[in-house]
Amino acid sequence: MSRIFEITERVASYSPKADLDLINRAYVFAAHAHAGQVRNSGEPYIVHPLAVADILASLGMDDSTIVTALLHDTVEDTTVTLEEVERHFGSDVARLVDGVTKIGQIHFNTKEQKQAENFRKMILATAQDLRVLIVKLADRLHNMRTLGFMRDEKRKAIAEETIQIYAPLAHRLGIHWVKQEMEDLGFSYIETDAYKELLSEMAGRLESLNQTRERLESIIQEALQRQGLKARVQGRMKHLYSIYEKMQRKHVNFDEIFDLVAFRVIVDDMQTCYKALGVVHSLYRPVPGRFKDYIALPKPNGYQSLHTTVIGPENFRIEVQVRTEAMHSYAEDGVAAHWAYKEGSSADGEGESYKWLKQLTELLHDTESPNEFLENVRLDLFVQEVYVFSRDGDIFALPRGARPLDFAYAVHTDIGHHCMGVRINGEMADFSTRLRNGDSIEIMTSPDQTPSRQWLQYVKTPRARHSIRQWFRRQERETCIRMGEKILKESIGKKELDKNTLEKLNCRSMEDLKISLGSGDIPIHKLLDTVDQEQRKLPLKLRGLKRSIMQPAECCHPIPGDPVLGQFSTGEGMILHHRKCSEVADMDNRDWLEVEWGAQPGQLFRTGIVVHAHNERGMLARVTKSIADASSGIEDLRLKQRGGSMTELLFLVEVEDRTHLAKVMRSLKSIEGVITVGRRNQVGLGENRPSSKALGETLRDFFSRKSSSKSTKKEKQI
Repeated sequence: MSRIFEITERVASYSPKADLDLINRAYVFAAHAHAGQVRNSGEPYIVHPLAVADILASLGMDDSTIVTALLHDTVEDTTVTLEEVERHFGSDVARLVDGVTKIGQIHFNTKEQKQAENFRKMILATAQDLRVLIVKLADRLHNMRTLGFMRDEKRKAIAEETIQIYAPLAHRLGIHWVKQEMEDLGFSYIETDAYKELLSEMAGRLESLNQTRERLESIIQEALQRQGLKARVQGRMKHLYSIYEKMQRKHVNFDEIFDLVAFRVIVDDMQTCYKALGVVHSLYRPVPGRFKDYIALPKPNGYQSLHTTVIGPENFRIEVQVRTEAMHSYAEDGVAAHWAYKEGSSADGEGESYKWLKQLTELLHDTESPNEFLENVRLDLFVQEVYVFSRDGDIFALPRGARPLDFAYAVHTDIGHHCMGVRINGEMADFSTRLRNGDSIEIMTSPDQTPSRQWLQYVKTPRARHSIRQWFRRQERETCIRMGEKILKESIGKKELDKNTLEKLNCRSMEDLKISLGSGDIPIHKLLDTVDQEQRKLPLKLRGLKRSIMQPAECCHPIPGDPVLGQFSTGEGMILHHRKCSEVADMDNRDWLEVEWGAQPGQLFRTGIVVHAHNERGMLARVTKSIADASSGIEDLRLKQRGGSMTELLFLVEVEDRTHLAKVMRSLKSIEGVITVGRRNQVGLGENRPSSKALGETLRDFFSRKSSSKSTKKEKQI
């Protein structure tokens, strides 16, 4: 167990001007506040704040951060208030304590929502002061060290969160030893059997690996000295989780992993780094494509080093990193290695290395759900490994797997919104092209170009995805307000809603209510139930709605002019179904809306046509030509042989409205050999037609893109 005098002695060793009296007073204050409390291990609770303070002292943090570590749980777990902390220890410490304190006394509907809100608060506080995150990482590290005293289910949940979020955050701050220890501890709880097996395998090789390490350290050291280079060589074993990840990624077993030992060559200055690299390559043959210059192109978290892989003795691959003392210090302790407070500068995360933090704070606003927010956080914390160049030669670091639109949005949001094409290395490329290291990218824009929902299938970065979604939210806001106004008018007339009713609907204002109704977030029946409105004749009839937010359903393929009912789907707008669609018959009709849906010139909609014709040579060609002559296109086609030399052809055609469809059908009926023509996705085409539900199933079977492409004797696809 760490003791307070050991912590103060360590702080004094690297910061002679530190306020040790403040640290001691914080210890006494915390011990009094936590008196009588014990941890799951049975130890006095004060052991935890002391351990967190000790971790931060090992990182060389300032006295305010050490005090925060001692007090970080007082506001959350005791009767101490933030005002008391500020009165006794100042506003700086109070702000840090508040940043690491979880949100309390607020009811959340789900664990995900609570997790997201707590993380949101921490990131916003970190954007103001990086020390908040450093304290939180030390807190989580000690909790991981004592995780064995918790029940199994909670252990796994905390371990997964640590590996998915906190370890990548430690990596982003460059504190690699914290990242590695978190990953190994999390690995031991999530994949216990795999961890124990790997630990046993490593123990069996430990003696031979240590001998190899010592021998190679000596060989490399002597070679550098012969060239007159002052350097020190360190060998180290790779940590277990990184070995496990490599085994999973490459689908190999432990015996096929050869680079278990890595070496660091630490020199005095940058020029010597490149000289030392030449000495290493003269000793052992380098592996092509495995050299990386992170000195000229630092990683996004500020890490710098030369990386190379060589073929060592007995054909073993050896990873070698060459760096200066300053680079090595940063590689170990990250931002804490040259902490801003040692030079009296600010701690707000300014600079190239912390752009990721600003981008992360952008994701906190206007996120649709806690799940989406946490997904964005996890994606944004992925290690960035692809370096690409703009036309002007600027370097951009993007996650592996990034696409051109990710680059466009990384340059500027407006560049992304108006991107109409891309050249990669001077050649035109598709939006689905994966970017590679060293690619030179030129984005072509047009003021008339706007985002497409299809872009969400291409982009990989949270920033690009968030920007596209935000664009659609802004475009739809006014439409939702107008639609909400129409729903209010049709459902409750001119009835005024008081503040109490708005609170019941979780709305702060009438505008919020209109947006929630217009977007489908508040069902119409909930509105009626809340205001005790007598049930009006439903479905409601809405006129003059903006066509851009109305989407035809895939189950029945309605077209303008059809009698349709609409229902809201969050994030998709209003989905329109034919009145006789099976979905309408099977669902509660309280929230269906009767919509007037008019055609829009030039816009095409898909619908189904069934043609029964004699099985004659050239029949298919005549039918498809007739559809084309009627200014329609074929989206999909299936045919089925019937008895009596008859063929049934099912088309998914594109038409503007019912008038255009009638033109197509008349053209088909005029073909010699065609017996009947009708729509497949509605009833009333004959006395023996199947039910609406059966028709829906038939359409889903015939027009589903996911159906098997294998042909049978009775059915084939063209």
